[in-house]
Amino acid sequence: MLNLKPTSFSSHIMVVYRAPTGNFTLFLNRLDDSIKSIYRANLNLILCTDINIDYLTKNDRKRQLDSVLQMYNLTAIVTFSTRSQGTSNTMIDDIFIDNSKIPNYTVSPFFNGLSDHDAQQLIIKDINL
Repeated sequence: MLNLKPTSFSSHIMVVYRAPTGNFTLFLNRLDDSIKSIYRANLNLILCTDINIDYLTKNDRKRQLDSVLQMYNLTAIVTFSTRSQGTSNTMIDDIFIDNSKIPNYTVSPFFNGLSDHDAQQLIIKDINL
């Protein structure tokens, strides 16, 4: 008789918002503390953010945030504009994942008309359980 064990994919999803006028250093410290409080080597963390840092441009805040998230092997995966206003396009909403734990995925815009921000849709494929 074949014994099949039930399998599942377990992830932690953390949603983060940073106000455009908030103290950036305080934000980075609190984000680091929050991740550190739940982090384990086998944790599959998906970080969904509206951080008001434009990832379409090179800037110091982006570099600082990436530096903190790299300690947890988290990488930005959104590659398209997430907010359009007039002739301005920015990518201030992002998803960060550990590519070594989720190697096969797609991320795409999801236009819902509910906000001036477009949603992002993450589809995780071929999960090796």
